[in-house]
Amino acid sequence: MSDRGMMKWQPFQSVCSSKKMVQHILEKKGKVKKPVLSEEQLKELEMRIWEGYHSQMELCIIYFFHGLFQVKKNIFISQILVGQKKILFSDGTSLFFDQIIQVN
Repeated sequence: MSDRGMMKWQPFQSVCSSKKMVQHILEKKGKVKKPVLSEEQLKELEMRIWEGYHSQMELCIIYFFHGLFQVKKNIFISQILVGQKKILFSDGTSLFFDQIIQVN
């Protein structure tokens, strides 16, 4: 027996009151737990962040936010707030160190 995937939810989309509920269920279904990084991985991330900051390189940062992986592409680090463990970017956004999963 094959699973119909997303097709089975489409009839419920026609009922207005259940549309939000179905969207919420699908959003919740897509969420995952934050991966646990080893000490070595954390040091590697920190080194890449500082390297990108000092050399003013464009970075691609993958971070974890509300159960989902997000990507920031072609971004520069404008400031690092060590005391707050926070990174400020050239586009005005910011991230905490513990949200970052990968830096390229």
